[in-house]
Amino acid sequence: MESKNRLGYCEVCSSDAAKYCCPRCEVKTCSLSCVNIHKKELDCDGKKYKTGFKRLEKFNDSEMSQDYRLMNEFIEAVGEFKMKTQRISNLSAAFRRLRYQAYQRNIRLQILPKSTLNKNNTSFFNSKVNKIFWRIDWTFHGTDVKYTNHKVPEYQKLNSIVRNYFTTEFHDDEVKEKMKFYVSAGIKGVIFLMKTPYGKYYELDSDDTISYSLRYKTILEYPEILVVLSIHKDAFSDLLYVENSTFNNNKSTMM
Repeated sequence: MESKNRLGYCEVCSSDAAKYCCPRCEVKTCSLSCVNIHKKELDCDGKKYKTGFKRLEKFNDSEMSQDYRLMNEFIEAVGEFKMKTQRISNLSAAFRRLRYQAYQRNIRLQILPKSTLNKNNTSFFNSKVNKIFWRIDWTFHGTDVKYTNHKVPEYQKLNSIVRNYFTTEFHDDEVKEKMKFYVSAGIKGVIFLMKTPYGKYYELDSDDTISYSLRYKTILEYPEILVVLSIHKDAFSDLLYVENSTFNNNKSTMM
């Protein structure tokens, strides 16, 4: 017995079984010819409504994933807008130099004048050695342990910066108990996730230098890095972010 076509017949020619369903208007068609006819007659571009209404009974995991991606697109767009419209006149000369030198290194650095983050930002550019020295915050997932490094040279590798945090000798007794799983795992047993301004994380390679790790990434004031045990990596799989490697910052905003 011939199985029933789940889409029924083509709604354009009504003679053949439908093979396609328009993502926008949900008209069923059987061929490219019928697809083009329906687009012309209904003035349909065939692109799915990103914000269209969906009945609850038709709302599935796929729809939820699309809404989640759309939300992150909005967050990213707002972040880019804030960065591009940021008033350079509100920045001190030191932060203007820092932002410009970051741009020269393909780093999207967002500075928020008069914010708490800005007041805490001790990163700076040293023109004598032509190097950026960063403030870096480290948070160890699942604990309340946080550390801050100041004046970190951009050529230093991540693993050399945090090496002491994975030794028992570095911590007092209270912190040592909280850090026991990290000390046991060692640097090779963790992953490093840097915050984006979009509510997600970049995964960093501990063998890379700071300068290389920050290339083609957007940073709000200074790097904030979450250290996570590798066994918990899957919990962050939906929060990982990959930035477009094409560096599109408007250079005029950097000057």
